[in-house]
Amino acid sequence: MKLVDLAITDFDEFASSHPLRNYCQSSAYAKFMGEQGHQYDYIGYQDEASGEIVAASLILYKRIGSIAKYAYAPKGFLIDYYNTDLLNSFIEEVIKKYKTKGIVFLKINPEIIIGELSAEKNFAGDYNQNVKIIDDLKSLKFKRRRELVPFEFLAPRISPYINLKKFDLNNLEENFRKTLEASKRKGLLLENVSSKEVGIYYDFIKEYTTQPINYFRNLLNLFGPLEMADLVLVRIDYKEFLLSVRESYDRESENNNELNKLIQEDPSEENLNSKMESDKLLLQLKNDIVEATEGLKKTENEYVAGAIVIKYLNRVSILASGYDSKYASTFPLYYLYGELIERYKTQYDYIDLNGIAAEFSPSSPHYDFNYFKLGFNPNIYEFIGEFDIIINEAKFKLLQNKASIAREMKSLRII
Repeated sequence: MKLVDLAITDFDEFASSHPLRNYCQSSAYAKFMGEQGHQYDYIGYQDEASGEIVAASLILYKRIGSIAKYAYAPKGFLIDYYNTDLLNSFIEEVIKKYKTKGIVFLKINPEIIIGELSAEKNFAGDYNQNVKIIDDLKSLKFKRRRELVPFEFLAPRISPYINLKKFDLNNLEENFRKTLEASKRKGLLLENVSSKEVGIYYDFIKEYTTQPINYFRNLLNLFGPLEMADLVLVRIDYKEFLLSVRESYDRESENNNELNKLIQEDPSEENLNSKMESDKLLLQLKNDIVEATEGLKKTENEYVAGAIVIKYLNRVSILASGYDSKYASTFPLYYLYGELIERYKTQYDYIDLNGIAAEFSPSSPHYDFNYFKLGFNPNIYEFIGEFDIIINEAKFKLLQNKASIAREMKSLRII
């Protein structure tokens, strides 16, 4: 076996067919990170007898502080992690190569699922055989990082995924489904926009991201022409809102009158409950009419939410999303995510909702954030996490003491 540099086409061909394929292990991502100041290599591990490539990785590297460099294999190596002999020999060759480049440490965060969480089990993890890989990596001198606070890792440790081929709106909890339905009465529209509108989008997420606006502009300018990214905004059209809610109000008024007649004839508990639900809906629709009327006095249209979506092979990932809190009553994120699921379900197999916090108590500051995503009834996966292999211990400790590593890792995170 020998470590070789791969041509872009050879790397993309191998990467796109590997079981651990992901958009971070692609030439598009390499070029994007190159614009963020990283150098990069496409490396492969080749069987010298057959010429077959048996493992590969995009490796990013960059100067950190003034004394050293670090390397990063985004979302981990594309390798069979169960083949410990292959993994061991590959890592040995990788370390040899990057030691000559002055690399102090190498980071990986393989996209390997080690367990699934469920609300029925109070979000306790149901772990699989992949946990063995943790010990295998440790035996190869990798150190596993701890997540001290939610979203501290470069990629979420726990993330909700929806199987788009199996998603059924009717399986959602009733109150959540009603909120989704209410959002569709608010005159909201989902639009694809160009990277020129990234400023509008950035206003929705700037409080939650570690990245400057140019990060997202560059991403869209590079991924957009490759049809790998969509910038979507949610617009509220107050004219449409008013028309829609008036129609809904007229229909519900007729239903309410019929229910009123019905309970005169048959005041059963079922009929009384139906009347009460109709009364609640009518009140809500009245409030919506007031909201739409007042909004129309100020403006005809307004952008209220947005997201960037990355598309790669059979999966789409919501990279970062946000909304204007002034319009919380229109439930813009509910609408946004619901419409994205509808948009992509015929073309893709999965949608990654991009992370939840490992804190599920109602007292958690992340409770509302989690509740919103969990309401879509996703599969909740726990990933293996981050690992570092230290090549130069002395310089690594010096970087730690200066907090250089922490600052640099923060610059790699999106949220």
